[in-house]
Amino acid sequence: MRTMNARLRFGMAAALAFGAAACNETVEPLVLAGAPAAMVTLTGDAQVGAVGTALAAPFVVRVADAAGAPVPGVFVEWTTTGGTLSQAIDTTDAGGQASTILTLPAGSGTVTVTAHVDGLSDVTFTATASPIGSLLTFRYVDAGAYHACGITTTEQAVCWGFSDDGQTGTGIFARVTPPTLVVGPLGATRITAGGRYHSCGTTLAGVIYCWGANQDGRLGNKGQDPSAIPQQLRSPFTFRSVVAGLTHSCAIDLTRDVWCWGNNADGELGSITEHTHADTAVFVGGPYRTVAAGGLHTCAVTPTGDMDCWGYNQSGQLGSAAPLRNFAPVPVSGGFTFLTEPATIPQAPDPDFYIPGQAFIAAGYAHTCGITGANTAVCWGENENGQLGRGNLVDSNTPVSVAGGLSFKAITAGYKHTCALNMVGAAYCWGNNELGQLGDGTVTGHDAPVPVSGGLAFQSISAGETFTCGVTTAGTAYCWGDNVYGQLGQPGPGSLVPVKLPFQP
Repeated sequence: MRTMNARLRFGMAAALAFGAAACNETVEPLVLAGAPAAMVTLTGDAQVGAVGTALAAPFVVRVADAAGAPVPGVFVEWTTTGGTLSQAIDTTDAGGQASTILTLPAGSGTVTVTAHVDGLSDVTFTATASPIGSLLTFRYVDAGAYHACGITTTEQAVCWGFSDDGQTGTGIFARVTPPTLVVGPLGATRITAGGRYHSCGTTLAGVIYCWGANQDGRLGNKGQDPSAIPQQLRSPFTFRSVVAGLTHSCAIDLTRDVWCWGNNADGELGSITEHTHADTAVFVGGPYRTVAAGGLHTCAVTPTGDMDCWGYNQSGQLGSAAPLRNFAPVPVSGGFTFLTEPATIPQAPDPDFYIPGQAFIAAGYAHTCGITGANTAVCWGENENGQLGRGNLVDSNTPVSVAGGLSFKAITAGYKHTCALNMVGAAYCWGNNELGQLGDGTVTGHDAPVPVSGGLAFQSISAGETFTCGVTTAGTAYCWGDNVYGQLGQPGPGSLVPVKLPFQP
């Protein structure tokens, strides 16, 4: 009956219009009270939810006539580009409203939902399927060889990138994009991405877990098989922090002693062990304020600002004329006093703990850097790509000042490049730039600091093998450089300038 009445009214209107036109009279369009004239969005747009789950709220539209009054009984057809809908067709109620609920697809990304009524303009909603279930804000990100990990402001541990050995800790032995939750018992305060296929994290209770490759004991659990889920370190101690190097890891306990495990062929564990590796944590010494694990060497700063290093010294990365291999700590030469306190990350549980990305010492593959008490940066070791920032390509086995006279509060060392934050959070990088890891918009290497493009203010920065990541003072994470394995947190080519990780405000 409703359809027949509508057709009769339409026929009468057409006849009147035809008669008026025949008399050459101007006719105003006839407005039929109660006929659908417009459809508008009410609620539900731009929701974010976990992949494979139903969104918290329905998508709701309202159909009204030309006077704005609701029109009941109108069929609304719903379609989506991904996921499933609770109903594909709904009829408007007495308030002119129709709705549907979207269950997000299993894969992450943005989908659209469209409401359609014959004769009216479509209404389109968007929704984001997130592997986390919410938008991300970060405390910091730590860049490894071809993967990266971070801690959110809600203490969630996430990783992404190359994961053939399980180093993202997501239960997956394959590439992982975008940032995805680390599985298992890890509710971390600190997380670190190693240089060769492993990662570690420290829980709120000070328990260390590691995951990824394990052929040389770098997971610290007396096994050799890789693990795509976190494995607890075999140690009775409670730890403040953990750092992952190329094929070894080190941690500081509550009494500020340093312990290391993993590969020890060149002394990077700081202890003479029976074999060339240790699959449980071995004691190095202390007290130390912080520790940095590099390629084949390790360095730590004492409470008084002195620095010790141990391990391989072929390029002078120990900062002294020490022998080629050193199985115990040796002091860095030059008489420098290094910072002993990191800058504070907003809302950090305990700023006294080591914070990746805000480190005042940094160990790269074969070079080392530190921030002195006067906030000047010094570096030593290999310099074939200008990673020491001294304005030339000459190696040094003693600390040399970074050119430019800038003051810095944090420093990070990658494979063959270095980055640092000045006192207001502006990022500078130097060294190898073949894949854009310096973030200055070029692929030209630099032997002195150059500013990272974009004018962003960072609270932390971390250099990986051929890429770099940083977190702004607003908690937004950006990465730049190589993206062959998804190190930038998303598919696509690499970037010569900072690009924002997905699923952020």
